[in-house]
Amino acid sequence: MQLANKKVLITGGGSGIGFALARRLAEANEVVIAGRSTSKLQAAKNGNSRLRPVQLDVTSEESAAMVIDWIRSDFGGLDMLVHCAGVMHGGAITTADAAVTGAEELAVNLGGAIRMTRLALPLLQAAPEAGILFVSSPVALKAVPRLSVYAASKAGVHSFARSLRAELAGTAIRVFEALPPVVDTELTRDLDVAKIASAAVADAVVSGIERNKLQIPMHQVRPLMLIARLAPRLADRLVQQAVRPSTRDLVGHDEAKA
Repeated sequence: MQLANKKVLITGGGSGIGFALARRLAEANEVVIAGRSTSKLQAAKNGNSRLRPVQLDVTSEESAAMVIDWIRSDFGGLDMLVHCAGVMHGGAITTADAAVTGAEELAVNLGGAIRMTRLALPLLQAAPEAGILFVSSPVALKAVPRLSVYAASKAGVHSFARSLRAELAGTAIRVFEALPPVVDTELTRDLDVAKIASAAVADAVVSGIERNKLQIPMHQVRPLMLIARLAPRLADRLVQQAVRPSTRDLVGHDEAKA
C-alpha cells in the first residue's frame, strides 16, 4: 500500500505511538489526530503544524459518529484508519476498582476499535486504496498475570483484525496489525522493563504497510510468535518476564481517555 497523498485518521494521535505515527505519516499525507484530551492534541499540533486535531471519545457512539461525519464533510474522505487509542490498568482481578478499570480497558481498547471501524468503513470502501491498522500487543498471544483484562482486550483486537481481514478479502481495504514490544510511552510508565522508542515503532509500521505486510511483529515479538506455536509454556514465561509490572499497581493511559 502506498502511503502518500492519503487521508489518515489516527485515534489516540495526541501522544505515544499515535503521535509518532502521525508525525511520520504527515510527511506525505493529510493526517487527523483524534483524542479526548484537547491539551494533548494542541500540544501535538504545536509540534507539527501539518496535523489536524479533533476531539474524540472512542467509547461514545455520538462522539465517534460526529467525528466520522466531520471526516466526510470537511476532510473529504478517508483512506487510512489507525487505531492507537488505548488504556492499561494493572493489578489483581479482585482489586477494589477492578470492575471500573476492566470495563474501561474493554470499552476503549476493543469497543472503541470496533466502533470506529464500523463507522468508518463506508468512507474506506469509497476509497480506491484503503487500510485499517490495529496496534495490538504480544500480551494478546500469551498469559500475563496482573494484566489479564488488558491482555483480553488486546486478544480481542487481534481476533477482530484477523476476522475483519477475512471479511474484507477481495476488496480494496487491507487490514494491518502491528505487534510491538513494550514501547516507551505514558501507557507503560510503571512497567519496569526494557522499552523501545515510539518513533522506532512508527518506522516499522510504515515500512510494513508499504510492503503490504498484513501482520507486523517487531523486534523480539517476531521470534516469540514462532515460540508461541512450538512451545506455548516457554512463550508464556518470556512474555511475563518482558512485561512484568513493578511492585506498585499499574495505571496507564493514553490520548483516548487522558
